[in-house]
Amino acid sequence: MSPIIRSRLGVEVFLTQLGDLYQRELPSRESGLLSAAKYHFRNPGKGFRAQLALASGVALRLHYHDILNWAAACELIHNASLVHDDISDASTHRRGQKSIHENFGIDTALCLGDWMVAKAFELASRNQVHGGRLVGQLAAAMQQTCVGQASDVGQDQCITTNHWKRIAAGKTSPFLLAPIAGVALASNFDHSLESLRNLVSLCGLVYQGRNDIDDIVPSSHRSCDLDGRKPNLVISLFNENNSGNEDFTRWYISRDTSKVSHWQQRIASSQAIVRANNVLDIWLAEAELLAPNVPSPLRGVATQLVASVNNQKVTETKHGRIA
Repeated sequence: MSPIIRSRLGVEVFLTQLGDLYQRELPSRESGLLSAAKYHFRNPGKGFRAQLALASGVALRLHYHDILNWAAACELIHNASLVHDDISDASTHRRGQKSIHENFGIDTALCLGDWMVAKAFELASRNQVHGGRLVGQLAAAMQQTCVGQASDVGQDQCITTNHWKRIAAGKTSPFLLAPIAGVALASNFDHSLESLRNLVSLCGLVYQGRNDIDDIVPSSHRSCDLDGRKPNLVISLFNENNSGNEDFTRWYISRDTSKVSHWQQRIASSQAIVRANNVLDIWLAEAELLAPNVPSPLRGVATQLVASVNNQKVTETKHGRIA
């Protein structure tokens, strides 16, 4: 996603300070996790959730020290989920380097992910007034994400698009909403966030949908979602619009992985990706319509979030080929 911050501080300065905080908080040498943590934070990602926290904190005039700690907490718990997801997905790489479990082993990866969760809770608790409630909010977001992620495990059959929406919202939205909602809590902002919650949910669907398209588009990679029978918007749309295609249904439920490349190409050459992009455009339009209903101090953050999601690069099919 593109940068979301529109403040005098700027993205680069903020992310540098966030990186400095990570370095100060690294595990001790005696823990056995220091090398793995240093390796992970060589490329900590774009810090999108941290940027959401900063943009919200600036809008609600939260003390900068509290913004930084909350931003780091949100990023750490998100990063923990990625480290653990890579184990579940048997992903060999993350952010241009070997995944933690691939480079240091599963045991170290599990422990590092758990350490990140614990450190996230500690950072959230440093808010002297609202620390306890912020920890509770972070824990609630993690529980919701875990439930959504558990539904992401290989399915016995190809799910419907409505089922996909429930799963995608559950595993993506909580960690997008938490940075903003936590700042609102810490700022004693007592306005209803229901419209914001709905907007973030729609953005989460688009965010996940873009990833699903990238998983299917053939290049040098093999579809992880087809291979692992995991929820994917494009696959669901292909299945729903090819109701007479019994060959695909039989193959999907068989758990056979020998024809992943064949079906990946078939799906990519169909109209499924075009349909997926059309659905994502509808959800983005709905999110844009919700932005004016968000409480005014956070309206700019909501608008920037929608714009940032909209700026993601999308690959579409053209004349049966990948553009």
